[in-house]
Amino acid sequence: MLQIGAGGLGSPCSMYLVAAGIKELTIIDNDIVSLSNLQRQILYNETHIKKDKIEVAKEVLSKLNSEVKINAYKDYIDENSIKKYVKDHDFIVDCSDNMKTKFLVNRTIIKREIKGVIAGIKDFYGQIMTINPKKSACYQCVFPKPDKEAPKTLSTSPLPVIGVTPGILGTLEALEVIKTALNLPNLENNLLMVNLLDLSFTKIKIVKDKNCICSN
Repeated sequence: MLQIGAGGLGSPCSMYLVAAGIKELTIIDNDIVSLSNLQRQILYNETHIKKDKIEVAKEVLSKLNSEVKINAYKDYIDENSIKKYVKDHDFIVDCSDNMKTKFLVNRTIIKREIKGVIAGIKDFYGQIMTINPKKSACYQCVFPKPDKEAPKTLSTSPLPVIGVTPGILGTLEALEVIKTALNLPNLENNLLMVNLLDLSFTKIKIVKDKNCICSN
């Protein structure tokens, strides 16, 4: 499985997947650990500040479950770099912190015909969906091209967040991966909206857009 990002979403997602005994996990991240990360990125602690997240993630996750193969690469994900990492993987989980990367992951899921989970967070709110190419709606069916239409600062910059929010959404991402692998009911053709202020979970049925890239 390929995981994009080892931050707020990626920390709990990777920990639960490795603890569950996923056979192999490849993680891509290009950042270093900073003090401001620690309120939400639970893979790390104060002794890891200024170290590569990927280096620390591999060490911590390997100690959590030595039977899981952890591949960790420090790299920036773009249209070209994602191609070399997606090879030989049958599932992508998006744990990035910006819209541009999420849309790149969505396009890759559709093009490569591999299943995936995408989640997004802001403040006390989150959203998550699971994508099954050719069978379910995709991320772009819900959010038509905001990476191109929105201001650059919105599409490429991290959004403000309270630490617990990515913890919950990242855990839900791991749950979706596990359920999908076991052929259990998941969030295909549904968008789960999470409101942590009033503790509400709303599942919205998504209809596949006949004009979307996933319908071509």
